[in-house]
Amino acid sequence: MKIAVGSHNPLKLSAVKSVLERIREGDEFIPVDAQSGVSHTPLSNSETIAGARRRAEEARKIAGADWGVGLEGGMNRVGTDWFTCVWCVIFDGRRATAGGGVHFQLPPAVVRSIVEEGKEMGPAMDELAGTIMSKQKMGAEGLLTAGLIDRTTTFEIAAIYALAPRLSPEYYPHAAD
Repeated sequence: MKIAVGSHNPLKLSAVKSVLERIREGDEFIPVDAQSGVSHTPLSNSETIAGARRRAEEARKIAGADWGVGLEGGMNRVGTDWFTCVWCVIFDGRRATAGGGVHFQLPPAVVRSIVEEGKEMGPAMDELAGTIMSKQKMGAEGLLTAGLIDRTTTFEIAAIYALAPRLSPEYYPHAAD
């Protein structure tokens, strides 16, 4: 099967390959420059999911692939606190399945940089931690958890959750292949 991943970020491609290679063999994985159509740092779960879906649909179309996979990171406000959010959408031309989660609280300085100054999450984290291109390495996840979890793992988790209706279709009658 031909799988188009809507990003050239090596962490996103690695996460999708890692997950799908656990359940199937022989797939071809193609990174595609697919636009999310949302803010560079989406500020809600809904906007982040919409960005992941658009990346999945566009990647599939551009590559002529069987599946398009979109991964999108953003922020979500709960009360007065801001948390990261990561979502994955898999689109096969007929239906989209989504999975996400991996919410953790962001430092106030990062929230200010993003919400008030309009910076992207990666540069805001790099500025806070004195790093360069952390979004293609450990990400905010690794920086803020002292390396206990990294960005690739969060993308893998979201991809696994997006596969749930495809792996257990008997529990999702509306999503049967």
